[in-house]
Amino acid sequence: MRVRDAMASTISCVAPGDRIEDAARAMREEDAGFIPVVEGDRLVGVLTDRDIVLRCIAEGRAHPREGTVGQVMSTEVRTVSPDDDLECAAEAMSEGEVRRLPVVEGGRLVGVLSHGNLVQATGGTGPGREATTGVTRGA
Repeated sequence: MRVRDAMASTISCVAPGDRIEDAARAMREEDAGFIPVVEGDRLVGVLTDRDIVLRCIAEGRAHPREGTVGQVMSTEVRTVSPDDDLECAAEAMSEGEVRRLPVVEGGRLVGVLSHGNLVQATGGTGPGREATTGVTRGA
């Protein structure tokens, strides 16, 4: 099975110049702790609830109400292609200890594959089980 068969293709995004507060509201509306950051349709990073807590509050890089997404987003992001098989995606999740992977095609963001998507698509076996082991390491 391929990533395109399991990914979510309807996703909310923010831009680096957007306010952190607005991005956090979008995350709340999506009930997600992750949102891709794009310039046009090009992925330039991701923002997680953890980025906001650590970089805004713990490190004081930006004020949550006044700072921009670009000040606190993660820029080193693991991605997968929609044509990658789910084993490849599971390995990326496991190695990176991440629960969500932006899906990029030709540099353009086309979707997001979550751990939940992966587990559902595989019935929790094979790649789903491998990813679960990796993303729960140290939890």
